[in-house]
Amino acid sequence: MMKGYFISHGSPLLLIEDNKWKETLHNIGKKIREELDPSTVIVISPHFFSWTGKFLIETQEKLECIQDYYGFPEETYKYCYSAENDLNMVNKLLSTGLFTPDNNWGLDHGAWIPLYYMFPEGIKVVTISITDKSPEEHYKIGEAIGKVIDDKTIIIGTGSPTHRLDLYYFNVTPKESKFDALLKDLLLRGDFEGIMKLENTKDWKASQPEGFLRPLYVVMGAIKPEKASVIDYSVPWPGVSMIAVELSRE
Repeated sequence: MMKGYFISHGSPLLLIEDNKWKETLHNIGKKIREELDPSTVIVISPHFFSWTGKFLIETQEKLECIQDYYGFPEETYKYCYSAENDLNMVNKLLSTGLFTPDNNWGLDHGAWIPLYYMFPEGIKVVTISITDKSPEEHYKIGEAIGKVIDDKTIIIGTGSPTHRLDLYYFNVTPKESKFDALLKDLLLRGDFEGIMKLENTKDWKASQPEGFLRPLYVVMGAIKPEKASVIDYSVPWPGVSMIAVELSRE
């Protein structure tokens, strides 16, 4: 059974709020440990973005925590999560010729906030950037990852399906967007081709998916899922939705 995950990291306020997603993330991590016992996580964060069009992979021995958020309560900056890099996996991925080595990044909050709750005891991590290339190019990158990883490696993409920070700052009433409802329906029906065609639709533009859903496309390429299950979903903040999805293939 091949499994991958698309999980929202949400607002840094998650770190200090009484929010059910802490428990959700903890439970997902616990289940992964019990069922798969992975040694390594490959994480694709929407905040690790390469403007050169090259897919970057970090090559330093330790991936340091990056608190790449601004204007939040001081207490949120007391939290951090760093991890050991899996250099063996990095070298395997570099051997494909599709990734460019880099040592200028680490674990941004899109990566470390979920890992903080999912794997508090620590785990090796590999982090790869997204780019401005098409959904299909990100799917192909996922396919390359899928050919390299073993059963001790899982892949997680992060990001919010609705990421309207203007609604957040104007404090509108939180509600499910049409795009979120459509995405969940496609996931539950296993219509992964339909998900690849969502970009630039009216509902897409209205929701402004974080990272343009590129992290999800990478996971889909790696797993080639036959089915998906929505573990949890909510809109805890105005304009920012949270979703946790497991994608699997026999």
